Amino acid sequence: MKKTLIAILATSTALTAAVALGACGGNDGTFYTVTYMDGDTVIKTEQVKEGEAPAAFTPTKDGGYQFVDWFATPNKNHRYDMSAAITQDVTVYAGFTLYKEDTRTFYILGSGNSELLFSSNWGKVITDAHKLTKAAGKNEYTITCDLMEGDQFQFALNDAWENKRGFGYLAATKDATGKEVFSGQGSVYDDSAKGSNIVCEYAGNYTFTLKTYPNEDYYNTSGQGYTEDRKEIYNLGMYDTIEWVRNGDVVKSAVTVTDFYIKGANITAWKDMYNDATRMVGANGIYTLDIYLKAGDEFMFTSQVTKIEGGETTSSTGSEYIKSNNLTEESRTLIEGYTEAGANMKATKSGTYTFTYDSTAKTLKVTCDETKTPAACDYYIDGNFDGGNYGDFITEPAKFKLTETEEGSGVYAIENVKLTAGSELLLRSYAAGETADWNHTHTDYQYAYLAPNAAFEAASADNNNIKVKTEGSYDITFDSYSKIITIAAHIDSADKFDLWLKGDTLNGWDAKFDPQYRMTISADGKTYEYTLTIEDSLEFGIVKYNKGSQEGYGDYIGLSALGTAGDANAAFNPGSGSNFKCTTAGTYKVVYTIESGTVDFYEVK
Repeated sequence: MKKTLIAILATSTALTAAVALGACGGNDGTFYTVTYMDGDTVIKTEQVKEGEAPAAFTPTKDGGYQFVDWFATPNKNHRYDMSAAITQDVTVYAGFTLYKEDTRTFYILGSGNSELLFSSNWGKVITDAHKLTKAAGKNEYTITCDLMEGDQFQFALNDAWENKRGFGYLAATKDATGKEVFSGQGSVYDDSAKGSNIVCEYAGNYTFTLKTYPNEDYYNTSGQGYTEDRKEIYNLGMYDTIEWVRNGDVVKSAVTVTDFYIKGANITAWKDMYNDATRMVGANGIYTLDIYLKAGDEFMFTSQVTKIEGGETTSSTGSEYIKSNNLTEESRTLIEGYTEAGANMKATKSGTYTFTYDSTAKTLKVTCDETKTPAACDYYIDGNFDGGNYGDFITEPAKFKLTETEEGSGVYAIENVKLTAGSELLLRSYAAGETADWNHTHTDYQYAYLAPNAAFEAASADNNNIKVKTEGSYDITFDSYSKIITIAAHIDSADKFDLWLKGDTLNGWDAKFDPQYRMTISADGKTYEYTLTIEDSLEFGIVKYNKGSQEGYGDYIGLSALGTAGDANAAFNPGSGSNFKCTTAGTYKVVYTIESGTVDFYEVK
């Protein structure tokens, strides 16, 4: 019995190969056809008996080409295992390359509990310890390191993650016993897995070997956010592979503590805010948090790892996240967004939520008390700034009290506060109408609640007050919902912010600070506006920075800020997600209203 199948193999240069046919079957059993191809040329076909593997075969090719391997797909994203038993007709695709010396330097970047990835902190820190060693005369890079379960990493050139090599490049994910050692996301049949983090599922000491073929590199020009000046982030290797060997158990371990913090669209403006208001309290692997959430707020939980070694304590952003896939079945009625792969969550109603996370079972239980809402409070600044002393707010409360910017907004501000270099301040909260003094219960908000700002720092390791680095006059704002303090340089005009559009086919998802994407303030100082022409479709958002600042990620303004006044609002509302999305070609005016913080769209005719 004989079956045949013809398929296609990529590469078109002339080649030399012996053509040999295997057995034709007869009465000796079932045979299948293995077809070897390069470009449109059949190199040879071979008849292989069912249950057996093809004979070893290495083709040659004129022009100095080197054979790399056989692939199972025409795009060569998935190598074919030539040792696998044949159970059907098979076509395999030859990969050839011209050798080119690789002059790049690769580093291991990521995060986790292992010493090396903990110190990497998602590539924010890169040292010689993270550097892979290149073999002389070969495009092979190696590194040996400890990995802990849950560690995530890739190999890349720099902290911009250019030329990254991730999960899709692994030669194998299981060991000889079939144990899953590494995992990741995406499909091996397209490019999606190549940019996915490698997740360690089995702690140990490993040696990795990254083999590169730079002559076959290409760019994923269809990748979200691709631009010519950022193309190296989208560099992919056609044949590159990551091989690994587990040498044994972890060589060096330290005491690490993992904490979880809520992070969301409004509750933290998608900033990593590590403070008592956002932190889950953990004991014996069970973490809990009581927090008030508004209906529709989108969120998830991120982690922070603290390492204790040699009497020193250091912290790093963790690699573990709590998302919708961790929700217990009964909790999904209170939280939208469940997917098996794990997506961000969204509160279905306003109320005080109790989150209970079992870090062993990886389950998140949720309850909600709609009757429990935050009590109204008064807020005061305290400190030794501008020649004053701590406690001055008690004798002159009106001078130091923050005022609600708009009734019911929950946002409080005080403007034009003179802050001297080296002085300190913090925010004190009292029940609304209560006398501000030391005899009444109050809550303090210090540096951990401050939105990232290079003009300020923590007073010291033991003193979390906000210390002024850059002297000046500042406006201080406190969002009582997110518990975030924002300090911005005082400007004697309504134009206090810079708003930038960013989106997939617009300018990518990283803020470019290109004047052509900056919104301008209206003549009356009440709105920021931008005229936007959409030719096909566009998914985008707006990022808000303090005037003149390009620091950090800014405040993201997306779908949750959509107003009700614009005549084209419906065209920009996809009904889900965090971004505006328009598929209707046309010219529109984008209007951000300062007082309400809403965004409206108007058709320009």
